[in-house]
Amino acid sequence: MADKFLKVEVEQPANAKLPKRVSYSQMALFQQCGLKYFFSYIDNWREPPTAALAGGSITHDVIERLYRLPSEQRTLPAAIEILREYGPKFLQQSEYLKFADDLKMKHSVREAVENLFALETPTELVVQPEHLEMELNIEINGVNFFGKVDRFTQDGINRVTDYKTGKSPGKFVDDKLAQPYLYALAYKEQYDIDVDEVELIFLNAKEVVRRPADWGLVTKVGESLAVMRAESEASISNSAWDAKVSKLCDYCAFSQVCPARNPETTIPGGTDCDTKLASAGLLHK
Repeated sequence: MADKFLKVEVEQPANAKLPKRVSYSQMALFQQCGLKYFFSYIDNWREPPTAALAGGSITHDVIERLYRLPSEQRTLPAAIEILREYGPKFLQQSEYLKFADDLKMKHSVREAVENLFALETPTELVVQPEHLEMELNIEINGVNFFGKVDRFTQDGINRVTDYKTGKSPGKFVDDKLAQPYLYALAYKEQYDIDVDEVELIFLNAKEVVRRPADWGLVTKVGESLAVMRAESEASISNSAWDAKVSKLCDYCAFSQVCPARNPETTIPGGTDCDTKLASAGLLHK
């Protein structure tokens, strides 16, 4: 079934503004559904943290800490020790306390860390500490873009790497590659560095996807960023956002207050809408 669009008028704050900077996640969310972007970035609602989010954050931080060690110390026992030390501390944060006894999540995190060693050899990888969690903050096609890159390596090939937890993207892998392509463009604009390859490491799926940084594709993603910004500016100006109806609606936390799914619901952004979202457990920033 083809995706459908419905232009939805919303009630926006009088001083409603778009975020000053645009990240890849913002762009991807807007492309998925403009109305969901409105709820998340204009009306400032967010879903409560999930076990998957907690596990992904712990996994990323463990790997970062591992690669900050001298190369000869980047062993699996060292990674497990980092996990044992850091994991419980992360879960002591108030918003993640409810996952402290989630054995399924903890197993998934350990699996992801162990799989890293099946997918690459950390003791042999040439990576500088300053190239971990590198921040990008540069104007691209008139848009203030920002991002944080999991890893950048220079071992004869300039490569941008991003870790993923969860399932393999399967046939949708090309959609996932838009993120490192956009990072490659930002590296060129900010550091005048030509990225040769982009890489996605799906830890739990034990899958590595590596592609040449084709400049045609890189440029296309940069153009998509500009289109997204222009369309979001038009949406906020008109107080009307496109709701994209697709199978993803079944998993959307805002579906109950979406006119495209529930024609009888109240206007998005209004008081009744806010009450429903709060009752459903969503958090207002």
